[in-house]
Amino acid sequence: LRLNTPGGEVFASQKISDALKEFDTQENIPVVAFIDNWAISAGAMLAYSCRFIAVVKDGSMGAAEPIIQGGQEGTKVASEKINSALRTDFANRAHFFDRNPLIAEAMVDKEIILVERHGEIVKLDTESQIRREGPYPDLLISAKDKLLTLDSEKLIHYGVADLLVPPTPLQSVSDRENEAGKWPASKEALFHYPPFDDLKGATIDSFQMDWRLSFLAILAHPAVASVLFLGLLMGAYMEMSTPGFGLPGGVALLCLFLIILSNFALEAENILELLFIAAGIALLLLEVFVLPGFGICGIAGILLLFAGILGVMLPEFSQLEYNPDTGNWNAAMDHFLERLSWLSGSFILAVILMILWGRGVARHPQLFSHLVLAGGEEESSKGYSAAGEGEDSLKVGDEGVVVAALRPTGKITVNDRTYTAVSQGEFIEEGIQVVVAAIEGAKISVTRSLQE
Repeated sequence: LRLNTPGGEVFASQKISDALKEFDTQENIPVVAFIDNWAISAGAMLAYSCRFIAVVKDGSMGAAEPIIQGGQEGTKVASEKINSALRTDFANRAHFFDRNPLIAEAMVDKEIILVERHGEIVKLDTESQIRREGPYPDLLISAKDKLLTLDSEKLIHYGVADLLVPPTPLQSVSDRENEAGKWPASKEALFHYPPFDDLKGATIDSFQMDWRLSFLAILAHPAVASVLFLGLLMGAYMEMSTPGFGLPGGVALLCLFLIILSNFALEAENILELLFIAAGIALLLLEVFVLPGFGICGIAGILLLFAGILGVMLPEFSQLEYNPDTGNWNAAMDHFLERLSWLSGSFILAVILMILWGRGVARHPQLFSHLVLAGGEEESSKGYSAAGEGEDSLKVGDEGVVVAALRPTGKITVNDRTYTAVSQGEFIEEGIQVVVAAIEGAKISVTRSLQE
């Protein structure tokens, strides 16, 4: 694992670090971190998650204090709650591979004071405890208010790194090899020194992200996920508000498909969310095509579908961990809250758009008829009339029957002719008798018949 990075996002780094440890413990494949120049911040976490660490002569590792980016203030240091959780995480990763956890903690917390005393690394509470005189004065490792960053010699001296790789003349990797992602191991400095010099004949197979993985990574971004969530909500609502199946329903299905697809990008292993989505869709189909009215099956379907979608879009929920000793959550909580805030914003925006859409459909139903894939089944030769046709024979008070559910726009039949109509704010299912309440130009408003 070649490391040359100034850092990155904490939660993503933790997931990569956990995968590196699993390679070692579950697959029995030890990972070597090769620090080829920088392993700063999140890079230090990745290095600590490997069984072996090699470093070039001018390499460095450390400075892993968590910071928060964004806002008018720019970057700022994270709260003590986040710092404490990350400090413990670093210490645990260092201890796992028998490295000194105090060194790891000092890379995260600039309040920690470390000295080397009689060959041992000692943590002090105050600077006044430093022994500056006498035959064996303390050797200061990490001063107060200074994040610890170690160069290559100190990494070797304090047992953080296992191998120092001196400057080595190498044959450069060709453009063709770089594009293919494969080149001889002899072109890497690490393989010129023991114990890796016996592997010069090996081939480096570099990981490269193809267009499929890039597409999945885009879907997994919180901003993109929130847009898909908004499209799903609006598409479903608009489809329910208009008769037939049209463009809004297609958009909703496409957004749902992409949301489920993003589940693979996030490497979610739990299929419970997908089962919730499937069960929710099945119950909704049962409610629409089999059972009359809208009842328990419909409500249960909506709840299951909504829960499944949130589970897919918030996979960090299953990874939340609370440390009762420190009273802190792990870094997954910050990532969870970030994605939740994006989804909450999308939900609020969707509610506002739904209200505006509902008012627009109720006032001007004919403007939205082009969104419905009606085909030729509504030709006048077959007894259909558009909302603006046949008003001369249609009067307020005429009774008819709903032939396409009013949600709130649908179709009614009056005197053997079919009209596009709109209910007055309520959903009216197919087969219910209605009364024409008002005719305003092309708009026909109806209410339930008193007989219902």
